[in-house]
Amino acid sequence: MESKSILEKYPYLTKEYLEGILRSDQCESSITVKDFEVVPALGKGENYSSDILRVKVNYVTGSSNHRTQSYIVKSSLACEGMAEMLEEYDVFHREIGVYKNVMPKVEQLLASIGYTKKLAPQAHAIVSTNPKHFVFEDLSLQGYRSADRKQGLSYHQLRMVLEKVAKFHAATAFLFEQDEEIMKDHNYRNINEEVPHFYPLFQNSMVACAEQARKWPTTAKAIADKLFKLEQTVIPKGCQVYTRDNTTFNVLNHGDLWVNNVMYKNDLRGNPVDCTLVDYAVGFFGSPAIDLSYLLFTSSSDDVTTEQFDLLLQYYHAELVDCLAKLGYSKKLPTLLDIQVEMLRKGFVGIMFVTFLIPLRLIEDTASADLGHLLGSSAEAVDFRRRMFSHPKYQGRMEYLLQYFDRKGYLD
Repeated sequence: MESKSILEKYPYLTKEYLEGILRSDQCESSITVKDFEVVPALGKGENYSSDILRVKVNYVTGSSNHRTQSYIVKSSLACEGMAEMLEEYDVFHREIGVYKNVMPKVEQLLASIGYTKKLAPQAHAIVSTNPKHFVFEDLSLQGYRSADRKQGLSYHQLRMVLEKVAKFHAATAFLFEQDEEIMKDHNYRNINEEVPHFYPLFQNSMVACAEQARKWPTTAKAIADKLFKLEQTVIPKGCQVYTRDNTTFNVLNHGDLWVNNVMYKNDLRGNPVDCTLVDYAVGFFGSPAIDLSYLLFTSSSDDVTTEQFDLLLQYYHAELVDCLAKLGYSKKLPTLLDIQVEMLRKGFVGIMFVTFLIPLRLIEDTASADLGHLLGSSAEAVDFRRRMFSHPKYQGRMEYLLQYFDRKGYLD
């Protein structure tokens, strides 16, 4: 059994509760839990909006067979202040909407055209009352492992993610065409004029990036100056990204599509053969460029070139329109040019997040990596951000990307 403090923090995790999960999961009524252990499933700095736990259960069946099983529990944050702030962003409500209403229909649609690869972990329990939580299958039992956040995703790994994203985007666009009400939980704009809690994160990160860019050879003057000026306009630009244009092609975006939310299954030689996505908490129905720019800009490894960004977008587009056609989508299929135009119109969201997600990928001091230190103004928080943005490997990727962003006009 886990320590008393853990049990007090998550009082709903009891033998009786877990017996109910197991009986439903195993389709067996005579299951008795002997004991269980609760441990953090992720290190600090690997998830910021919820507590992620691994529950290891020892149980016996009616035939007295001793077995073990583990589950992943995603629970609303126990820290009251942060939990209340995140409540305004509707993160659990939106993820519940994905797993209850959207994902079952997406999987059914894709199966009908012969696509049965995993898009997300199976949810064994979805609880919408406090404490809000999910009980998911433990993907590690099937060989899935988190990607290497410091290394980032290779070209091949990105292609695998974009295959899944294209299928998910296509199916959600088709569902919306059939019944617009299905996206009612996903109209919340992740950056908007009414809820300012995360404004300092984007503004501080833009300035911190500018201060570093001022020291780098190719960005020292013009690009650094543009980044300093963006402190004043980053929020209005972000609000514009999350303002949906109903005349263009729209999809349900994952919304937080970066390396921390992708898991891979490797073959015996260590080569990835499948991937799946986790954490659908901030999905937004809007431009597919939100997911595309977020993934490519924040999570590609240093050897992925900007020319390969275009090849990856071309691959995504081919997968997207193939799936839309097979599903019988009746509206005009988006062209590759449409996707590229969307990247120019909405890709700024990738710049908003890349400034701080790349250093977060690189830092060793994950114990200090929490929202309080990212948002706060205390001496400790300021020192943490100074160390984070001055990481020696930040320059290599960020200097390269900033030149690309400048050529595209994102920084103007």
